[in-house]
Amino acid sequence: MNSNKRIIELFLTLYQGQRLAIPETSSRYDVSPRTIQRDLAAIKEILSTSDVALKLIYDPHQQRYKLENTDKLSPQEVLSIGKILLESRALTKEELEKIINHLLKELSDESSKTVKKSLANELLNYYPLKHQENLFQLIWDFSQYIAEHTVIAFDYRKNRGEFVQRKGLPVSLIFSEYYFYVLLYNPTYENYLIYRLDRFGKITITSDKIKIPYKNRLEDGELRKKIHFMYAGKEVTFTFRFWGIVEAALDKLPNSRVIKTFEDTSVIIEATAYDTGVIMWLLSQGKNVQVLSPPSFVDKIREEVEDMLKRYTD
Repeated sequence: MNSNKRIIELFLTLYQGQRLAIPETSSRYDVSPRTIQRDLAAIKEILSTSDVALKLIYDPHQQRYKLENTDKLSPQEVLSIGKILLESRALTKEELEKIINHLLKELSDESSKTVKKSLANELLNYYPLKHQENLFQLIWDFSQYIAEHTVIAFDYRKNRGEFVQRKGLPVSLIFSEYYFYVLLYNPTYENYLIYRLDRFGKITITSDKIKIPYKNRLEDGELRKKIHFMYAGKEVTFTFRFWGIVEAALDKLPNSRVIKTFEDTSVIIEATAYDTGVIMWLLSQGKNVQVLSPPSFVDKIREEVEDMLKRYTD
């Protein structure tokens, strides 16, 4: 067999997902190990200079060569995505299994088995949210409404179960704290309102047009930095002294910075956020937080703490 034919056979073997060890391969073709090394080097060079999304790599653990599709997700990426999806609890078990199975198909049989085994116990004990709504189609529909600036009328189920009728312009779809939320602009209030995706009932596309005034326009990225627990409220820039894990506070409040550090390792942080949601977060930090300014925001925190205390003293 000439070298060109042998190289083609080696490539096809690799392309079918098999792995090649030099000693075994040289014995099969009755050539020296050095010859097989040259053949593999030729395959590697051709792939590196072409537009094909394939790469020849050596696995030192198995001491074998294999082809890797550089356009596909890696086992590490699939495992990470699977872990995030499991922790979010946002999808029904049926939806979750469907996504994970699609992701596993991106991998080789061997890698797929490894990742599947790593996720098996968490998937078996997966506990989805109570609403049990299938969200795939709704997520897609609202993405289209947002892209096409479509005004919708809809029924919405409130906390206590009753339905109300609403109308608005969907502008953003956000995932936060286990749930998907839709941000709609309401021209009557000249403001944005937040709705949980799983609580939408009947949705009707209208021919209405809503133009958001420039002063009221809100970028997705800025919204995510300032809103917490999907409660809006009024925007406030405030400072607080913090005795907890500083990195965690800065991660929770993207629009924040440390402006002073004390000898006891506590810090003063300045942040900008919407007040209703961030008050909930500040209170959740217990004695690790002391809000310092502005006075009006300090008063809000104090009133909330006093109301909480009454629950235990009345």
